[in-house]
Amino acid sequence: MEITIYFSHSFVNESSPIYKIIGNGELAFVDESTTTSALDMIKDGWRLSNAIKTSQSAQLESFNFLLIFEK
Repeated sequence: MEITIYFSHSFVNESSPIYKIIGNGELAFVDESTTTSALDMIKDGWRLSNAIKTSQSAQLESFNFLLIFEK
């Protein structure tokens, strides 16, 4: 099974832009050149297995998520 992790600044629907996280630990970073969407990932055979909200705010612009996809 493959696992990949993406980040979203504002994940409000399956078409929201998401960005791949490269590396891990302290060296991890969001690669904004890898823009895609959950809809495109699903079309490519990936399954959204988990969505983790990274902010405590309920404001729409603060819906930051880590999105974990499996294939």
